[in-house]
Amino acid sequence: MDRKNRTWLCTVLFLDIVGYSKLSVDRQMVIKQHFSETVGEAISDFPDEDCINLDTGDGIAICFLGDPEDLLFVAVGLRDNFEDLQNLDMNNKYTVRLGINLGPVKIIEDINGQRNTIGDGINVAQRIMDFAKPNQLLVSRSYFEVVSCLTDSHGKMFSYLGMRKDKHVRQHEVYEVASNGAAPVTEEELVNQQAIDAVMHPEPVHPEAVEFSEEDLNRAENKLATYIGPMAKILVKKAAKKSDTLENLYHRLAEDISSDKERTAFLNTRINGK
Repeated sequence: MDRKNRTWLCTVLFLDIVGYSKLSVDRQMVIKQHFSETVGEAISDFPDEDCINLDTGDGIAICFLGDPEDLLFVAVGLRDNFEDLQNLDMNNKYTVRLGINLGPVKIIEDINGQRNTIGDGINVAQRIMDFAKPNQLLVSRSYFEVVSCLTDSHGKMFSYLGMRKDKHVRQHEVYEVASNGAAPVTEEELVNQQAIDAVMHPEPVHPEAVEFSEEDLNRAENKLATYIGPMAKILVKKAAKKSDTLENLYHRLAEDISSDKERTAFLNTRINGK
């Protein structure tokens, strides 16, 4: 499947070095080299075709088309590594901010023939990162909703921080990923967080979810993948748990397609059976 000049739903990890522009050029070079080596080693196992890295000068944006859970583990490992730097006796200590978002990203070919990415998925990831404190990892609601439903243990990794407003007066719901030294989220805190979420984002009332056939789920996944890429498999699995009919399933999945034209085309595949 040709991924160039297409819009995909992907996971974006945005990192920047705190106070980088205020450092001397010599210190910038040393710190940036260490930063680049640390990040490069962390993502070395990712297939090249699934990972597009954008150097931002004082950091990096990693656009990942694979399983969003994989990037969470990488981000946690990086956050912990940068936290550990503060305990080392070294002259070039530094901190980073980290933010993760799940959103639409357009893959294009730049003037040098290299893959590049643009889109709201990257912009929001940067905004989420901007809210972070040094060596803090924050994620957007869209990312939290997908990853937290994969296993019960994942949900307990996150703490709801509430609504944040960026410089463009756009509001974002933000979650923090617990750090090594952070106290674990208690059962009471988790229940309170879920209660807040339920009030702010009530689920539509539907009849009980049904068991779809493997054939129906595979067909929905293949059709959705045409418009959003590899993330389709996880989103179909998530939507199937909340859907009572195939029509309801397809309408839930259509919400993850950013283009109105492509959203309509996807829904028509259900109607026409193609």
